[in-house]
Amino acid sequence: MKKNQSYVRYVTFLAAFGALAYLSAAFLKIPMIAFLKYEPKDVILILGGMVFGPIFAIVLSVIVPFFELITTSSTGIIGFVMNVIAAICFVLPPVVAYSRKKKTKSLVIGLIAGIVMLTVFMLLWNYLLTPLFFGYPRSAVVKMLVPIILPFNLIKGGLNALFVLILYKPIVNALMKSNILRKTDFNMINNEAKLTNYAVAVLIVITVILLVMSYFKVI
Repeated sequence: MKKNQSYVRYVTFLAAFGALAYLSAAFLKIPMIAFLKYEPKDVILILGGMVFGPIFAIVLSVIVPFFELITTSSTGIIGFVMNVIAAICFVLPPVVAYSRKKKTKSLVIGLIAGIVMLTVFMLLWNYLLTPLFFGYPRSAVVKMLVPIILPFNLIKGGLNALFVLILYKPIVNALMKSNILRKTDFNMINNEAKLTNYAVAVLIVITVILLVMSYFKVI
């Protein structure tokens, strides 16, 4: 019975955090550099992952961009793919770091790692996918990487990291005081480290394969 109750609460919080992340992505977009817009969706994904674990964060990182794809997205499948990769790259490092050692120092290190991972992978995947989906010459895409893609992801990651550090304790304390959140809700899923490692490893392998294909002009 307790397992069923825990499962129901888990799914309920998954839906709640997912809805908040979707609404933030749909209605809180702020134009920044060129055609790119900032939205605070990743803040909510990280907060959810810090409470319920990395798998919770990964699931949200796929579900929320999917609902964006079928509702508000103007970039189609490439937008979905890039959103999933960006979310996983930025969200997983702080969530995993904090789940292993619940200290502010671990969270800060994870957030810095997330910013670096987000920036590097967005540079690589924009280089790989933008010419395929939009028909731009790869040379033109390369010219956009440093002046546009690089600063955008650094600024986006930095802002979201700052918001996470500011909001985490007040939000969790408020939820616990109101009995909406319980101490037993923290880290409900065990043995998630291997699964998150596999997810990152798969992403790295796919990236390397595509880079090799682009080098030999297969794509």
